Amino acid sequence: MQNVKYGLLSAALLAGLAGCNDAGGDPSPTSTPQQPQAMSMSMNVLSCVTPPNTLRDITAVQGPGSASPYVDQLVSVRGVVTADFQADDQLKGFYIQQAVADNDPRTSEGLFIYAPGGLDIQVGDYVQVSGKVTEFKGSNTATASLTEMTEVSTISVCGRGPTIPPHLVKLPVATPNELEPFEGMLVEFHQDLTVTDVHQLGRYGELMLSPGGRLYEPYNHPYNASIDEIVTRNKLASIILDDGRSMQNPKPIPYLSAADTTGTRRVGDVVTSLQGVMSWGSDAYRIHPVVAPVFSQINPRPATPPTVGGTLRASGLNVLNYFTTLGQRGANTAEEFTRQRAKLVETITGLNADVLGLMEIENNGAAALIDLVNAVNAKMGAGTYSYIDAGKPGTDLITVAMIYKPSKVKPIGTPAVLNDSDFSVAGGMRPSVAQRFAALDNNGSFWMVVNHLKSKGSCPSGANNPDRETGQGCWNVSRTRQATVLKNWINGLVADSGESDVLMVGDFNSYLNEDPIRMLETAGFEALLKRLTATERYTYVFSGESGALDHGFASASMRSQVNGLGVWHVNAEEPPVFDYNTEFKPDDRYAASPYRSSDHDPVLVGLNLTPDVVVHAPSLSANLPSNGIVGGTVSITGIVAADGTALSVDWGDGVQATLPLATKEAVHTFATAGNYTLRLRLTNAHGQSAERVSSINITHGTPPAVVPELFFSEYLEGSSNNKALEIYNPTDGMVDLTAYTVRLYANGASTASSAQALSGSLAPGHTLVLVHLGYRLGSIPGSQTSNVTNFNGNDAVVLEKSGIAIDAIGQKGFDPGTEWKTGNHCTANKTLRRKAGVVKGSLPAAAPGNWDVSAEWDVFNIDTYDGLGRR
Repeated sequence: MQNVKYGLLSAALLAGLAGCNDAGGDPSPTSTPQQPQAMSMSMNVLSCVTPPNTLRDITAVQGPGSASPYVDQLVSVRGVVTADFQADDQLKGFYIQQAVADNDPRTSEGLFIYAPGGLDIQVGDYVQVSGKVTEFKGSNTATASLTEMTEVSTISVCGRGPTIPPHLVKLPVATPNELEPFEGMLVEFHQDLTVTDVHQLGRYGELMLSPGGRLYEPYNHPYNASIDEIVTRNKLASIILDDGRSMQNPKPIPYLSAADTTGTRRVGDVVTSLQGVMSWGSDAYRIHPVVAPVFSQINPRPATPPTVGGTLRASGLNVLNYFTTLGQRGANTAEEFTRQRAKLVETITGLNADVLGLMEIENNGAAALIDLVNAVNAKMGAGTYSYIDAGKPGTDLITVAMIYKPSKVKPIGTPAVLNDSDFSVAGGMRPSVAQRFAALDNNGSFWMVVNHLKSKGSCPSGANNPDRETGQGCWNVSRTRQATVLKNWINGLVADSGESDVLMVGDFNSYLNEDPIRMLETAGFEALLKRLTATERYTYVFSGESGALDHGFASASMRSQVNGLGVWHVNAEEPPVFDYNTEFKPDDRYAASPYRSSDHDPVLVGLNLTPDVVVHAPSLSANLPSNGIVGGTVSITGIVAADGTALSVDWGDGVQATLPLATKEAVHTFATAGNYTLRLRLTNAHGQSAERVSSINITHGTPPAVVPELFFSEYLEGSSNNKALEIYNPTDGMVDLTAYTVRLYANGASTASSAQALSGSLAPGHTLVLVHLGYRLGSIPGSQTSNVTNFNGNDAVVLEKSGIAIDAIGQKGFDPGTEWKTGNHCTANKTLRRKAGVVKGSLPAAAPGNWDVSAEWDVFNIDTYDGLGRR
């Protein structure tokens, strides 16, 4: 419906104002007034002083166009005060409205008077104001302006004016300038208006409103209209509810549902019969209310995630730059970080997913991931979640990650990282990460793939750049290419593993009907959000439009195993002022709750996995030689291969061989001297493998005999301070320990942080056990306490004889992150026991981090201590 102005006063009242609104002014139009609106007929006798400037009707000052015909001219006007916002923290002015409407539907009867200082006027006063006509744009890029009066010289109160009824307006408008004739006027919307955007509520006291429910991103929904028509329609249906203040960061924050931290104002809430003055600012029409808006909480906060059913829950959550390194993309201070972590812990606890993919976590070698997991476990119970260690993938400051419940699923094999260079885009490489899991209840297995495609922001320069904005956000071509590479990579994972059940989650930065999503659908993946009703398909709100950037995709074989899907709307609909940041918040409404823990809503998937045959990871042990002579025979002995289908050896000199699975020994003759790398490898039909790797030095002549020597035989890195080292004497004689020292190198240091000089002697076949001062496991006769056992899984421990290193656990001078790890063999929260047959220690290769845990060690669960002192 087109908005049309109506007449304000009856003929009798018009006569009562005669002579008060025409002194020196232009004659009013002579056309017949429109039907007047009902209003109060009582008013005081008005008496205005002689104006210092030419007296003009407000309608004449406003003019029929977007700008006044009297810009920069001094005029006087008369009208009734309809809204008073004079305070220093308000607009520093007031609105007046011409009591007698003209018959021109193109002109407004209202005008804003910019008059700082707090004049003694009241709403309802009939005033005469003299000053300069100005068009206020606010910025050089503004497409329109607000006609106002500034440099006010005199203001006179002529008496009490008539009651001005609000003019009825309605959205959507037909054209962008349809509201111009009501600029400065008192208006009322006789319709329900839905809150469509809350982004600026805490910063400027603003809400965006639209009729008929929330607005959706054009590419998120299938419409009958064209994309351009929807974009235009959304704009014509929107208006800003302002707060009558020009200050930033208002206190208190307006329009909240409660005065404490439970108060909010969410997208989807509704206001009825909104009444205020129409204004223009920051390139949008806006309403400054004169009557407190009344909201209905149509969209209350969801206390729990939607019910998705199934026996297993998988989810994807954007954690909005969770950085343990302060001052980068995430928290700036320790206080902010604590607040951020607390909100995310509540979100993750609420989701209660068995497998959870994370986006926008700091790419710092799992340090941020471990911090978050520890915080969640502190609330949910020790060991509730573990994490997938994918290292430090890609080159971006942020990465994707995965955590899981060991009580519900187990990882199969190691994580896969998408390192295809075609996946890289401007700004760096942010690869997808995949991990195969098996449910503990029925061994149903699937690939979980976590993704974060290129964002829509920071458009490239150049009119011919294919990634410029063409309707689907910047970098759409790059995102579509990434989706193609992702699809091909997943096809490879499926082919190599034989596992076709794939669930993808993550922030794809693409709405439901954009090119990257359509490409994945064409490749056979189901966009699971399309199972929801259209009104629920959103995870993000931008510029008043709701849409889904976060998704779940199921491969063809996985579709029937998806029981349900839902979005937990705790973030996108909440004002950003509720987040963890502390700056710009004089009215800080922070709460350690899941609400506004991020800017994206998490997606939750319920799964009923089809049972699979139990697959055991390959297990391989062997003794690999470290030296030999040219022309002589070298042997790999003690080979024990289990749960594999193919055993092979690569001698490092160009010779490879396939070995029988039951073989116990492999022999080879080297033709030339040199250093070689031996690889013994066992694989199974599911793409899993186990390896034993060693360096061998081939020389001319007789190889030196292997002389037994003291070595580390057991290593315990247990809970709390339950830490110990066992040293074994494999010789046939008593060993004087005064020549030996144990040194601890913490966190990749090249200088020892602690050292223990040994004393006494050690009988053949006996052990010496060093334990931490806080060791509380079983008693070990003859053990000694030592600070050298104050190690973590990422530290190195070295045994020296006469100042020369003869054995090491880990590699000094290199920090592996959280632990030393080879396949399923690792040092954190584990007990390591030297394999049988080892008679002397070994040192890591010179290459950083090239220490193979699995080569000489068997690994046992945390706090396994029954072997200490008993080798």
